[in-house]
Order: sequence, then C-alpha cells, then structure tokens
Amino acid sequence: MKLGFIFLLSISVAAAQGIGVGVKGGVPFGDAFKATGFIGGEPFRANTQRFTVGPMFEVRLPFGLGIEFDALYKRFDQTGGSIRIGSTVAKTGSSWEFPLLGKYRFGRSFAKPYVEAGVSFNRLSDYLVPFKSLPSPPSDQPVGSTTRTGLAVGAGIELKLSIVRISPGIRFSHWGDKLFVPSTNAADFLIGVSF
Repeated sequence: MKLGFIFLLSISVAAAQGIGVGVKGGVPFGDAFKATGFIGGEPFRANTQRFTVGPMFEVRLPFGLGIEFDALYKRFDQTGGSIRIGSTVAKTGSSWEFPLLGKYRFGRSFAKPYVEAGVSFNRLSDYLVPFKSLPSPPSDQPVGSTTRTGLAVGAGIELKLSIVRISPGIRFSHWGDKLFVPSTNAADFLIGVSF
C-alpha cells in the first residue's frame, strides 16, 4: 500500500514538473563516414548534408533533472566503384539517431546551463558496401543497413521564455566500430525548441 502511494506521488510530482514536446535541429561538425576507403577499386566518397533535424520529447523532473528522447535525421550522398569495372555509382543514404539522455540543469534563473548523457542508437540505411561476389542480378549495387549502439554526452544552456524553451548545445556521440566505413564519432551543434 505504501509503495503504491509513493509511486502515485512520484507520478504526480513528475506531471507537475511538465512534459516538453518540440523539435531539435542543427548542424553536424563531421561526416557520417570516414573520408578514406575503396569500393570496387574506386575511391569511396561521402558527403553528409549539413543539417540534423527531428522531434524531441522530454520529461522534466524535480531538482533540475530530466529525461530526453530525440529522433534525429541526417542525409548523406556517396559515390564509389560500381560492380561494372571502371564505372562509379552514386547513392543517397540516411542516418537516424535515437538518443535517450538523462539531463541535469544548473540554477533557477531563466538561463540554465545543462549537461546530458545517455545511450544513443544509430540506424544507417542505404550505404554502399564492398562486394565479395557479384550480386544477383549483376546490375544491382550492394547497399547495407545496420543499427549501432553507443554513448552520447552534451552540454548547453536552456533559455526559458514565457511558454517556449530554447536550448542550444553541443552533443558528442560515439558508436562501436562495427563497420568498415561509417565514422564511429559524431558531434553536432543542436538547438531545441520545446513547449
């Protein structure tokens, strides 16, 4: 009975603190892929588009604590060797990052510095891969998709205006080196706007 009361009390305290829903966007500092590599004997090149964008959801807890979940999209253009000797192929791929972060805000003013840390899941789709044998049918260029798990840390400042919160910050993510080409590190300048 006491445990149920404590659980209900904690839910009502969390609800009183608020839930934030908004959008997060920004600019990646690096590329989704390493600059070196060869596919089909031809140099591999990838160019990450200079935007990151997606929805954000936050639960604001007491004592400056919070939990944030984002779904951030990046696009990259890539070229590499084709299965046809001497020719190249171009492909657009995508990266979705799903960070789940614990957050701590310092102070009580309208401008609160914050730090964040947690786990990040990364879904890479449609990236060019090296081939060991010709695919079937031979005209198809092999592409891959994978999900990686890593860590994310960040810092910034949250500005609380009348009904809007604006939170510019820097976030660094690191994933395990599971693939031959995708970069294991990412750094982004992000601005969140939530209500």
